[in-house]
Amino acid sequence: MVGSIYFIMMPYSDFRELKGRPVLAFKELDKDDLLILPLTTNLNRDGVVITKDDLKKGSLKKESVVIVPKLTAIDKSLIEEDNFIARLKTKSFRKIHTKLCLDFECSETLN
Repeated sequence: MVGSIYFIMMPYSDFRELKGRPVLAFKELDKDDLLILPLTTNLNRDGVVITKDDLKKGSLKKESVVIVPKLTAIDKSLIEEDNFIARLKTKSFRKIHTKLCLDFECSETLN
């Protein structure tokens, strides 16, 4: 699950409406919760650009940006295997992890 991209219905930041959006499963918090990062095709957004070369499996319709500042916790039940889009290569996932740690000033490193 972690390192994979799925299509889910995700609320806008005001929580009034939902929008279908691809998200990266970033970290499992416990048996029920998962940290995710949304993707956008707006290449001007802050984050990490991913292309087909960053994918181990699956495909994206367009180059996308993983919006690192928008880290969100969700219930794992919102992720369905039928909505799998792609899986990142380890090197690409580490690049996103590094960007997130720089942005959030954390000291944890990914082994």
